[in-house]
Amino acid sequence: MYRILVEERRWISRDRFLNALNYCLALPGPDAQLLAAYVGWVMHGTLGGLLAGGLVILPPMICMMALSYGYVSGGDSTVGEVLLYGLKPAILVIVLEATIRVGRQVLRTRLMVALAALAFVGTFFFNLSFVPVVVGAALIGFCAALVGSSAHPGAAHAQGAYGAFMGPAAEDIRQDDLPDHTRPTAGRLLRVGAFWLALWFVPVGVLVAALGLDNVFSQIAILFSKMAALSLGGPYAVNSYVALHAVEPYGWLTREQALDGLALAELAPGPVILFQQFVGFLAAYRNHGMLPPLAAATLAGLLSVWVISIPPFLWISLVGPFIERFRNNKHINTTLSAVTGGVLGVVLTFAIRFGTRTMFTESVPISGFGLDFSLPNFGSADPWALAIAVVAAIAMFRFGLGMVATLAASCAIGTIPYLIDTIGLGSLRSGLLGFVAGAAIGFPAGPVAVWCLHLRIQQRRAMASAIIAGSAIGDLIVASVFFVVTDLFGGAITSLQMLKNPLFQGPVLILGGIALLFIVSRSVLLGLPQQEQTRDEQWTYVGAGLAALIALSASVTHPENLLAIGAVFAILGIGSDSGITLLAGFFIGTAVTWFSTIELLCHLGEKQGRQIMLRVMQSLCVLCIAAGFVQLARAANLLGI
Repeated sequence: MYRILVEERRWISRDRFLNALNYCLALPGPDAQLLAAYVGWVMHGTLGGLLAGGLVILPPMICMMALSYGYVSGGDSTVGEVLLYGLKPAILVIVLEATIRVGRQVLRTRLMVALAALAFVGTFFFNLSFVPVVVGAALIGFCAALVGSSAHPGAAHAQGAYGAFMGPAAEDIRQDDLPDHTRPTAGRLLRVGAFWLALWFVPVGVLVAALGLDNVFSQIAILFSKMAALSLGGPYAVNSYVALHAVEPYGWLTREQALDGLALAELAPGPVILFQQFVGFLAAYRNHGMLPPLAAATLAGLLSVWVISIPPFLWISLVGPFIERFRNNKHINTTLSAVTGGVLGVVLTFAIRFGTRTMFTESVPISGFGLDFSLPNFGSADPWALAIAVVAAIAMFRFGLGMVATLAASCAIGTIPYLIDTIGLGSLRSGLLGFVAGAAIGFPAGPVAVWCLHLRIQQRRAMASAIIAGSAIGDLIVASVFFVVTDLFGGAITSLQMLKNPLFQGPVLILGGIALLFIVSRSVLLGLPQQEQTRDEQWTYVGAGLAALIALSASVTHPENLLAIGAVFAILGIGSDSGITLLAGFFIGTAVTWFSTIELLCHLGEKQGRQIMLRVMQSLCVLCIAAGFVQLARAANLLGI
């Protein structure tokens, strides 16, 4: 939003953007919706704010509704369970990473550190409610401002949090006065306040009056209205409160379903606060009354979105006119910063509680002297969930891997225990054998590899990834065709025992190695023009798809691929009876080798990387020829020659 609104479109100045962002982070509701609504309101009044803020919520709402439908219709399926099993530990790591990242930027005074610690102790050990913690933090912050203490780091906070991506070019672009409709007047504030309050509370009042307080729709409207008014400090805090109340007091969801909903909210585009839409959907689905379950769930999901998305427009309408006026007000800034510090402690409580319930199947309750918490039973630990959490933590904290990549890797790891139980250890051995085969032939050679390396040197990561995917799929197709062709020529012989015969392996390895040596030495030297200056990442789905198609075509049509696969299968004694698990392992091995090789050579530079590529491939070809002569010697001994 900063890049587009400030640098490219120049719709708002840098200082105004940062000042508005600081307020939006502290106001209740999704900060992205609040900021978009503020910018739209500043530029084009109420209609502009409504369009900008509404379009931040509408597409994610549709996506979350579709995911909710899929969850209730297929949530008990094996595929759904396997996918969510790997996602849950990663979601908790993401929450912890977000808490630490925000804490480093926000906890800059002793008061804020103390508030975060007190909030954690109160909510975790004494099971205090989220609401009094937030209100108490706000009061402490306000009192600290009155006595002269500061919990607000001032301008350094904005620069510390956002200066890393703004840089020296992010100077003020427009300092002209704001439009007249943004200046606060009593009449305007009363009108817009009454309008948005009516949109918010009239539907809630009608539901309560018509259905009663015990109806699930009334409870959803009241709970989410409370959250919309008190959800200061970010979505993770309010999601933690909603998750805990939906599980225990109301009984709308189980703990596992709450974690599933958090995972889906992270996967769906848009604000993660749409987790509340999932909660409302499942609450009405399980307590549908006289309505059909899906109809009740759909209405409850729409009601949830309405209740959580209308208040941000109210806050912007009421607070927006004062954002510029009170930019440097010490009392307001200190109060809001104190609330943020307290909320971080609540988020940490949420992460630890749900984390222990994900990693451990049993817990021991501790109560007495005001204490009310649970300790995990370490003997009930789920080793795979712990392993996924450790891998996700290493990926995010050590290597700085993005959220999407971390979720994808965690999801893949989560499928391993299912695969072991389903396919058995014998088939798993075939998969590992296929992985070795794929890794052996996956080292890139030829013009496609040079093209991929050339683009990667220019930091064109997306295009290089598309080429790697296309090449790996092409190798998989060639391996599958190899099995089909050998089966056709083998007639009724389903297992190609001749591949294990040294008399057959020897000539194949020698001829294949010689042919590969010739082809590799010629094709890998096909150069591309050297370009010292790197380009910005530019790609589209069409461009990436075309690059993947070209790489796939080149991989399928190049003769060295078939020769290499035949030679490797001959060495390993792989026959066509190995099954689908071997091909799956083959694809993973090929893709991993492609990716790691290109990344390694990229750091060495294009010229040196291509030379290493050539020398290694030539060495592999020589080894292939030598292995052929060894097999011929074995065949001679077997024949008594």
